[in-house]
Amino acid sequence: MLKKNISLETIVISLFISFMIVLILGVLQNITLTQNSLGMELLKINESTTQSANAVTSVVTYFRGLDTLGEVTILFLAIFGISLGIDRSRPSKILNIFEEDNFLLKFGMKIIFPLIILFGFYIILHGHLSPGGGFQGGVIIASGFLLMFLAKENNFNLNHKILTIFESFSGVGFVLFGVLGFVLVNNFLGNFLPLGVLGNFFSGGVISIIYVFVGIKVASEITVLVEYFMKIKDEGKTND
Repeated sequence: MLKKNISLETIVISLFISFMIVLILGVLQNITLTQNSLGMELLKINESTTQSANAVTSVVTYFRGLDTLGEVTILFLAIFGISLGIDRSRPSKILNIFEEDNFLLKFGMKIIFPLIILFGFYIILHGHLSPGGGFQGGVIIASGFLLMFLAKENNFNLNHKILTIFESFSGVGFVLFGVLGFVLVNNFLGNFLPLGVLGNFFSGGVISIIYVFVGIKVASEITVLVEYFMKIKDEGKTND
């Protein structure tokens, strides 16, 4: 049976982080918005403009949608840059971080993996109604593939052709909806669909669709990034 001693430094850091979390939550609970605050004005504009129950989503995909497009573009360029640094002249192997065969991880992933993917899509599809959205849901989906890499090691390979199709489709769809908004309502990423009823699943106009594109793009790119990093780590270990 393996035992691991927890250092005093780890305990102190954990307690400090816990204290800061409690402190921040306490401060946030005592914050009240005045009638003339920027937050209240944003909520009023959001209710009349987007019919999205999540005002943060409205800001990310509607009021500053062009910035969001820039963010996902930077993510793509970062991953593309990393891919250029990988030695493709020899086959790469996924790093096994476990010294012994981890039966629990391998068995549990058969059940957990589809649930993680389902939960990720739930977060993406409900981003206009509750906390979450494309970025969060995409990372959750990528985390499922990370655990699959760890569980199956070199017996699990990504289909990069399918990932490229999904990533390209989401990126083109994002830009296409932006252009349609500019053509139809004279505003890039402007809403040209029915807003629906606030709080309903089919509400928010183009916001929910844009977040689907963002979620698919983030999930595809972060999944590839995880694979790249594990291969780079394995190459470094082999060279040593």
